[in-house]
Amino acid sequence: MSRLRCPKCGFVFDISYARAISCSGCPMSTFGECGYVKCPKCGYEDRYEKFVSFVSY
Repeated sequence: MSRLRCPKCGFVFDISYARAISCSGCPMSTFGECGYVKCPKCGYEDRYEKFVSFVSY
């Protein structure tokens, strides 16, 4: 599983956690990957590439 770090607040989270919590009200979340990520802590939202990825085993 990969984890992401928010470039604004530094919060580290799993992408599936962000989709379940931050994207629950977004209509795009029902259609799959939209290409954006929203930090569940501070609400910063941007393209997936803007978030720093970490690999966890």
